[in-house]
Amino acid sequence: MDSRYELFKKIQIYGFVLGDTALYLDTHPADQAALNYYQKYRALNEKAVAEYTACYGPLTLDNVETTNKWTWIDKPWPWEMEA
Repeated sequence: MDSRYELFKKIQIYGFVLGDTALYLDTHPADQAALNYYQKYRALNEKAVAEYTACYGPLTLDNVETTNKWTWIDKPWPWEMEA
């Protein structure tokens, strides 16, 4: 398991890669290599976000468990990492 900081950094990198690739795909929507690249990093991002959420709590409101309780307030928020 990655440390909290390392996992958070991976998620930030994957987010950048996805955003940058999406911009490329806006002008090259049929580029199969770019689509494959996007899907690869989308899967990596989803896995990292799931791992982070399981270990440290939700990163965004989209990751909040709402089955029995509002869990957004249970753990420190992502920006409240230890110095």
